[in-house]
Amino acid sequence: MIRFNAYSKIYKILEVVLKIIIFALLCISGHALGHGNIDNKNGACTLKIGEERAIHLTAYQPSTHEGEVFCQDAPDVVETIMVLDFMEEDSKKNPFSFSIGYLNGDKLEPLAALPLQLFPNGSMLLKFMPNAIGKYHGKVMFLDEEGHDSSREFDFYIGERSPNSKEPSSTQQVLKWAVVLFFVLGGMYFVYMKRINKRDNDE
Repeated sequence: MIRFNAYSKIYKILEVVLKIIIFALLCISGHALGHGNIDNKNGACTLKIGEERAIHLTAYQPSTHEGEVFCQDAPDVVETIMVLDFMEEDSKKNPFSFSIGYLNGDKLEPLAALPLQLFPNGSMLLKFMPNAIGKYHGKVMFLDEEGHDSSREFDFYIGERSPNSKEPSSTQQVLKWAVVLFFVLGGMYFVYMKRINKRDNDE
């Protein structure tokens, strides 16, 4: 009976630890996805510019990473090409502008811009030279059919990971290994209990 109570307490402790780990992972993942206006689900880097309108964003650094594409961050301080592709055909009929600048503390330093105009091919292409490692700020503006202007902004990172990056943070990595450790210990506990029960039955 004493042995059973000890096992029961160990099981309850493991159960509480698992709940804490799961809760912490949910909190961190929610925090990570809460940055910026870019949706990075299923590998698609999409900037929503309206309820039924969106733009697909792709970044390139051909001088150092030829053939590779980036979403919300790029690794090197080299010339970077950003391509914004309209996801709806009728967006080609609306004037758009696009600009990007370097966030130096609280000050935005403009780097490059496309003036307000039509893009009949459905894409905006902007080249810029980053100032340094850090955060950059992009702004897309467009006029709707009635001439009302709307804008959407997003952050882009050079030389560092975006908070919304799919790569897990160091905290997430620690929690991931904690979950793995929990299941390993749980499996060892299960095997141990099975052997104890078998020995008790044999006696």
